[in-house]
Order: sequence, then C-alpha cells, then structure tokens
Amino acid sequence: MAKNLFSVPIFFIVFRETLEAAIIISVLLGLVEQIVHGDPLLSQTVTRTFTEDAASKNGSETTGPIALADPEDDRAHRHRLIRRLRIQIFSGAALGLLVAFAIGAAFIAVWFTKASDLWSKSEALWEGIFSLIASVMIFVMGVTMLKMDRAKAKWRVKLTQAFDTTQHVDGRTKTGKWVLFILPFVTVLREGMEAVVFVGGVALGQSATSIPIAAIVGLVCGLVCGLLIYQFASRSTLTIFLVVMTNFILLIGAGLFSKAVGNFEQNAFNTLLGADVDDSGGTGPGSYKVQGNVWHLDCCSPENKFDAQGWMIFNAIFGWTNNATLGSVLSYVFYWLAVIVALVHLKFKEGRTKLLGRQSAAGVRRKNARLIKEEEARERAEAAAQEEEKRRSSPRLEDAGGVLAHSHSHDRP
Repeated sequence: MAKNLFSVPIFFIVFRETLEAAIIISVLLGLVEQIVHGDPLLSQTVTRTFTEDAASKNGSETTGPIALADPEDDRAHRHRLIRRLRIQIFSGAALGLLVAFAIGAAFIAVWFTKASDLWSKSEALWEGIFSLIASVMIFVMGVTMLKMDRAKAKWRVKLTQAFDTTQHVDGRTKTGKWVLFILPFVTVLREGMEAVVFVGGVALGQSATSIPIAAIVGLVCGLVCGLLIYQFASRSTLTIFLVVMTNFILLIGAGLFSKAVGNFEQNAFNTLLGADVDDSGGTGPGSYKVQGNVWHLDCCSPENKFDAQGWMIFNAIFGWTNNATLGSVLSYVFYWLAVIVALVHLKFKEGRTKLLGRQSAAGVRRKNARLIKEEEARERAEAAAQEEEKRRSSPRLEDAGGVLAHSHSHDRP
C-alpha cells in the first residue's frame, strides 16, 4: 500500500529542485537588506528607481539624488522600500510556482492517459526505458547539485548588475523596478519545469497515486530546509548538507540504473517464455532466468504486492533487489565508476587537482593568481619591514643629534 502512495525518487527530485529555488530566493531576500542599508550606491539607485516610479504615477517628476533629512523619515522610507522589494520577490516566486504547477499537472495527466495502452503491452521494457532515462537525469542533477552552494555569489553578482549605477538612467528606471519580480519568477519557473521533466521521466515507472504525496512532501521539505539555511546555515554547513543530499540522490540513480538493466533482462526472459509469464506475481523457480543469476532470495522482494515489508524503500533508495543478475550488479558498479570519473573531471576542469601531472587552464589561472597574491603579500611585508626599520632608526638619529647639540653648547666659552 505504501508503494502505491509514496514515490521516493519523485520525493528527492522535487526536494532538490525546491531547495535550489529556495536558496536563490533566500539570496534575493538577504540582498534586499544589503541593497537598502549596506551599499550606498545601490541604495541610492533602488530608492531613486522606486521613487521615480511612484512620482510617475502621481504625474510629477523627480530630479537629482533622493535625500531624507529626518532620520526617522529615512528609516520609515527604507522600511517601506524593503517591504515593497520583498513583496515583489514573493509575488514573482508565487507566480512562477503557479505556472510550473499548471504545466506540470497537464503534462503528467496527458502522460498517463495517452501512454497507458503502450505501458500495458510491455511493462518491463517501458520500466527499463524510463528507469534508464531517470538514472541519467539524476546523474546530471546529482553532480550539478554540488555547485549549488556557489549560487549565492552568482545571484549576488546578477542582482548587483541589475541595479548597476553605470547604466543609463532611462534603462535602469524601466527595468530596475521589475528585476526583483522577474528574477524569482524566471528562477522558480525554470526549477519547476526541470522538476516536471525529471518527474515525467520517473513517472511511468511509478504508480499514478504515488506522485501527489511525494511531490507535496518534497516541496514542503525543500521549503523548510531552504528557510533553515537562510536563517542559520553558513556556507560550510550548506556544503556538507549538499554533499549528503547528493549521495542520497546518486544512490537512487544507481538503483534506477541497475533496475533498468534488470528490467531489460526480464523483458527478454518474458518474451522468450511468453507475455503472461509474470501474471502470477511469484518469485520462485520459473519466474527468473537462472543463467547469469548472482543471487535469488525467496523473501525480501520489493515487488511483492502483498507483503513487501519495507523492502520497496530499500529498492527505491539503495537499488535493492532479491533477484540480482550479473548485468544488474555490474551496472550498479559502473554507475558509481561513472560518478567518480565525472567528479574527478569536474575537479580537474575547475583547476582544483592534477591529472597525470597536468593542470587545466583554470588550474593554471588559479596557480598564477596564487603566485601573484603571494608576491603582493611578500612586497607588502617587505615594505612594512622597511617602514618599521625607518621608524626604529629615527629615534636613534634624534638622540644622536641631541647629544651633539649638548656637547656643542658645553664647548662654547
């Protein structure tokens, strides 16, 4: 029953996309305070933009910098400005989420109604195809998830550029007042569409009733984790959290990849013996191919429709199966080898490691930048040492001059 009501892969997919959108929105909310209170140039730009907007609605014009002499009026004005910016952020995010939900619901409804006939004809084949697609998607999603902690810096740069004071006033006035609505709208819509694509890839391998609860729980958990990260977490804590979640996601991907190979082998076995070979739902002799079998247990089957006893959770997270073949075991191992190769390649490409004694272009740039910083630090240290030496030698010169002057005064008649 639990298998038909909750899909673990869909939960983690929705959780990941929600978390990424929540982190980006938290960056925008945090930057609102910095824009209004921190950076004077950005504060003046934002204040001028929204003041010009209000003035245009009233039919008046504003020229010159915006200045509030009374500190109380200035604080009240900044408070209203922060509130308005936050409303724009939440409005854009809510609209993006609504559009993504509408598109996703229509997509999944058409997916299940139009593909149900094809699914019933060769279930094992289609399960294998979509498990393979889902495992590849999760592979890409899991590897890129490790870069999510750098999203804060990226979006801080984007927002700073959006309110860049070096732009023309007219262009800034037209686009600046909408940037905090457009950015979260596009971000949430993009993450929502990614979730739709990922969920669609996994959906035909799951029961239709398992999607809503898993998606809602994943959405809520992603929002809660995003709020906790916004309130409490530092970048190091976020990095550890993302590494742990990436491991879980890649465990799911490895299990789906192994399951895809097992489904392809099962489809070939069903085709050999007849399409109705697995109608009984048994797991005993005759239900599996003995050749190439690594292990087979009469218990612990995640496919048991009557008494799965929680084994479907291990199947969803760790790829457990009571009937392992040589192909399914090797595919599980090869999936993790591919993950290792991809991570090492990304680390090499970013210049954080060497391969066979060679460095990438980014590594050469990092090395040159490090050498330049070390040289600058050495020059600053030498300059400080010289300055200290001059400071120490100047009192000795003054004392020597005083002694000479005193001796000359005694030598006079």
